[in-house]
Amino acid sequence: MKKNISINLQGLIFHIEEDGYEVLGRYLAEVKAHFASFRGHQDIVADIEGRIAEIFSARLSAAKQVITLEDVEAMTAKMGRVSDFASDLDDEDEAETAGAPTGGTFGPDGPFGTKGPFGPQGPFGPKGPFGNQSSNGPFGPNGPFGPGSKTADGAPKRLFRDMAHRKIAGVAAGLAQYFAVNPLWVRLAFVALVLFKPFLRIGHTFDFDNPVNFAGFAVLLYGILWVLLPKNYDAPNPDDIAPGTGPLAGRRLFRDTDTAKIGGVAAGLAYYLKLDVTLVRVLLLAGLFAGGFTLVLYLILWVVAPEAKTVSEKMQMRGEGVTLSGIDNNLRATVLDADGNPVATAPNRPVGAFLEGAARGARPAVSFLGTLIRWGVGALLIFMGGSALASLFVALGVVAGLLPSTSLAGGDGRGIRFDDGGSAQGFAAVLHNVQPWAGVVALLAVGIPMLALVLLGLRLILRRSVLGRMGGLSLLGLWLVGVAGSAVAGGQLAREFRTRGSVTTTRPLAPVPGRSMVLGVRQGDNEDGDEFFESIDVNIAPADSGRAPFIEQEVRARGASAAAARQMATSSVHYSFTQQDSVLTLDRGFTLTNDAPFRNQKVTLTLHLPLDKSYRLTKEFVDRLDDDDFQGNHRPSGDEPHRARLLRNGRFQCLDCAPYSSDDENYDSSADDNDNDGGDDNDDDNSRSSLSLDGAPSFDTDLNSYGSGRRNFSETDFNQVSVVGGYRVVVRHGDAFKIEAGGNQDELNELRVTRDGNTLEIKPRDTSLFGDNGGDDQRKVLIRIEMPAVESLELAGAIQADLGGFDRQDRLRVQQAGVSHLRLNGNYGTLKLSLAGPCRTTATGQADDLALDAAGAAELAGANLRTRTAKVSLVGGCKARLNVSETLRGEAVGGSEVAYSGKPQNVKVSTVGGSSFHKI
Repeated sequence: MKKNISINLQGLIFHIEEDGYEVLGRYLAEVKAHFASFRGHQDIVADIEGRIAEIFSARLSAAKQVITLEDVEAMTAKMGRVSDFASDLDDEDEAETAGAPTGGTFGPDGPFGTKGPFGPQGPFGPKGPFGNQSSNGPFGPNGPFGPGSKTADGAPKRLFRDMAHRKIAGVAAGLAQYFAVNPLWVRLAFVALVLFKPFLRIGHTFDFDNPVNFAGFAVLLYGILWVLLPKNYDAPNPDDIAPGTGPLAGRRLFRDTDTAKIGGVAAGLAYYLKLDVTLVRVLLLAGLFAGGFTLVLYLILWVVAPEAKTVSEKMQMRGEGVTLSGIDNNLRATVLDADGNPVATAPNRPVGAFLEGAARGARPAVSFLGTLIRWGVGALLIFMGGSALASLFVALGVVAGLLPSTSLAGGDGRGIRFDDGGSAQGFAAVLHNVQPWAGVVALLAVGIPMLALVLLGLRLILRRSVLGRMGGLSLLGLWLVGVAGSAVAGGQLAREFRTRGSVTTTRPLAPVPGRSMVLGVRQGDNEDGDEFFESIDVNIAPADSGRAPFIEQEVRARGASAAAARQMATSSVHYSFTQQDSVLTLDRGFTLTNDAPFRNQKVTLTLHLPLDKSYRLTKEFVDRLDDDDFQGNHRPSGDEPHRARLLRNGRFQCLDCAPYSSDDENYDSSADDNDNDGGDDNDDDNSRSSLSLDGAPSFDTDLNSYGSGRRNFSETDFNQVSVVGGYRVVVRHGDAFKIEAGGNQDELNELRVTRDGNTLEIKPRDTSLFGDNGGDDQRKVLIRIEMPAVESLELAGAIQADLGGFDRQDRLRVQQAGVSHLRLNGNYGTLKLSLAGPCRTTATGQADDLALDAAGAAELAGANLRTRTAKVSLVGGCKARLNVSETLRGEAVGGSEVAYSGKPQNVKVSTVGGSSFHKI
């Protein structure tokens, strides 16, 4: 048993054995006596004690907590003794001569010398650290990339997160431990990746087609390593694991303010990289004019690199060993004044001194601003999490029947609506027959992240954790249980929505007296005060001659089986309307019968109305119709009722609307009441069938509606167009080529329009993996293209396009992907449509031959596209509405649906997996 003594070396506490303490005490007494005659000897001794503390810290571990006599002797051997150099002045002179610099740009140790970075023994030479003949280099046998890479205790190297020297999560420090480099360089590498593109503007400078998003890559890599790498709290000091050989051995990066011009960064880099300081300054200046990235690098290094103030720091900066002999030599080499006192040289750096002074003066204001930001972010997180929690508990109260549904009311007081139009009543209906445990796990899965936001906000404000480690782990465990349980409960609920079924009934109307009829929609709740599900589609069709008007009602629902779905559609929905003389008022939605669960019920109403009457359409009724329900594909606007008549093609013709002067002249406007194809053969609007099609929505095609920003492009001689992103595009026939874009100026600046052969390519400059493709700002840009002929149109992303005005073309090929929408009009010989993903196409006009290939929930609303022959192939929940007069060939797979009209004489189709072809 030995007696231990606690000592304090520069703020670090060490436990040292008694015999080691006696040796250390004598050693420090010698050091103090030797340097007592030097000015600032107290700071010199403090530097030496700090270096001793670093050596002792490196020799401690979780299994070794006491400094022994052997550790003290190893330290004295590494640092040296006063007696090693104080006895012989000649030896001192020789040491000074040996320590003189031999560098210079063309010297032996310079960048182009034998031992320089580009010499045979430099970092890129065969004996350098990156050469295969260097045993300790990164790629050598014992380097971090070599086959014998091991730690100091002989164990194989492992990647980990260095929690003892971390700044954020220990990822950079852990990588530095593995590759035996300074963590500063790893951190700078991550910062450089984040800032690389914003300052270099790669996509603009080099015009890459797909520039790499370095920021997204760096953040993703850091996050992956944060999650995957294990923690290590006992890693050695990074400065003690640096390789012992190579041009950077023993060096640390500091700012050398003694020879600085601004901040000392260039001088510090010159010492660290063993280059001429003039060369470094020239390279930094060249980078400033080549894009400005070196300015960012300089500022970052100015902030993160410490200033070399003490003798030991200046020795480490130059790569000299911090020993007593080295310290003594540096002090003796200091310039002395006439009295023999050291002269502190004042570098000529007015710019750097001014900036540093300004930074010191602004530090309190910046600190106060940071505190305000921290409080603001914390308050925002508390508000967001608290509001979400309150909404969650109110919703649970509504579902449980403890609170009225108006507790979730929005601004109109009618309750929160689902995406499909359902109201607050739907909460309880959706969760019908759900087990209580499912509600509990769902509450855990949703509520715990909201609670975590509140706790994070409190932590930012209070600057301490309000929840202990065990509490955090408990919440994490409960959240995982909630997620797993919600997945199980969701699977059980999803089985109830597996299959679709529909039931169609006919509901007669009373004969309408007189020559006019009023059509309206009742607002508010129904007569019993129940709230509506607003999943209602209203279609219009002409009634047969001499037949009273009637309503064809189709109810669709989901169920665990086809029979259950049909039974649900039959028994779960209640829909009503009222008729008083010539006034027909529809309910704006349907209600569920008592104790009926929500199974995605939807109702489609087809109003069969006489042609020999005029109609007064209320604003509420007009809002229920689509653009395609009106002549010219333009629905009337305004709050006043409109007078209209019904045409044979099932469209209303507004009688008191102002003429519509937009681009709708390109759409089919020839179908009116003079259309004499007879009967219902031409009643082929998309809405006539039970097939529910949304079609491609219309949009404003006037450039003046998109703001004052403009760009014009001069590309010509193309007959194909390819568009990527989220823009709105109008393609029209014109005698000459013209391309004009209008809208958000920032998005216009990012717009890239080029010609590749016969193809006009339009896309944003940033189309990388982490870039913003098809954002809301791009929808504020309208691109208008005029061209003599178009043979191909390719749309990808969230494009909204309108193509029309081409009276007669031999062929047109259209390719759509993503969530693109296209409104197509024209007269074509051969029309080929390739649709992939949930894209929509509304086609009008005429095509001799139609070829349609669709996959992945694509839709074609082509009831007003008259085709002679059609060949279709649908896969994966696609829908198509066709108008074919002679030949139809097709196949449908995986729940796809095709409805067609036109009385084709030759029909050959096949279906697989719940798909269908049906004639209207």
